[in-house]
Amino acid sequence: MGDRRKVFAAIVMSVILLSTGLVISAEAFSEKKFKTNTTKIIHLGYLQLAAHDLFNMNRDTEIDSENRLLDLSTVLFNPHGGICDYQNSLSGDMVEGAQCELYSIAEIANGGEIRSSENIMISTAGAEVGAKYLTYLNSVGAEKAYDRTLGFYYAQLEKAYEESFKLEFPEPRNTEITNLHNLALRTGHDFLPARIMFDGCIFPDEQGLCSLFIIDPLGEKLSEQEQRQQSSVVDGTLEDEFLGINFCPVPPDFCITIDLLEADQSFGKQFKDKDLDLDKNTFDEFLAELSDGSFDETDRVSMLLDEIFAQRLG
Repeated sequence: MGDRRKVFAAIVMSVILLSTGLVISAEAFSEKKFKTNTTKIIHLGYLQLAAHDLFNMNRDTEIDSENRLLDLSTVLFNPHGGICDYQNSLSGDMVEGAQCELYSIAEIANGGEIRSSENIMISTAGAEVGAKYLTYLNSVGAEKAYDRTLGFYYAQLEKAYEESFKLEFPEPRNTEITNLHNLALRTGHDFLPARIMFDGCIFPDEQGLCSLFIIDPLGEKLSEQEQRQQSSVVDGTLEDEFLGINFCPVPPDFCITIDLLEADQSFGKQFKDKDLDLDKNTFDEFLAELSDGSFDETDRVSMLLDEIFAQRLG
């Protein structure tokens, strides 16, 4: 059990590299849930799955092992930085020194790569996609299974995008995706509240809510009712709890503290791209665009999100 918790801890540490999804009770936020700038937590799960599908930046090596395409690589195969795709992974080809292969049946059933177990929200979304693929695989074969699963995935992303950002889902098109887009996608953290209503919670608080960090998402999934809980309100800020998340996966021997805001801010500082004027598009400035409570079409961050979610296979 201790080894499993350490693996879980390593997963949580990847929060500072990409996105993290935390969820909250609709009842606990009754004053907020009727506003238009909230979204269902399952939508946040799919948005985070998309973030993992696009980016996997190692901040130590500064190498992105993803391919910046919405092609379900995060659930089905390792793209090795864009070398491998579904077809050559299905065939098991060796390409440019990289062994292309699909994830195992068990891995796909759990959402693919280990980052899909980062929290129960993305774990639920990833497992839904994995289950669709395996069902199609058994009924129509590997070629059609991929196309049909992509169709399901894109339909979920369209609902998540339009209901979360209140913007029209973009048509597929090719655009150069950079670290600036990665930074813009991180503004989704504005939706994140700190606690979740979860039936399997071992240590609920006084309101009956559960901190995400005491839920081991390996094997756990949100019920349909729990998926409909509402997020926090978009207002250009992160919840205070994210400024110092204390997490002890193996108490008292192994504890960590994560400042999610600092992690996002430092990402922008680390990956400056002069050609894209990243110096003038900081995370703080992106959040400031959301201070009016919405992702407006004219916001720079909204334009970048449009380009990100257009990266679909035609």
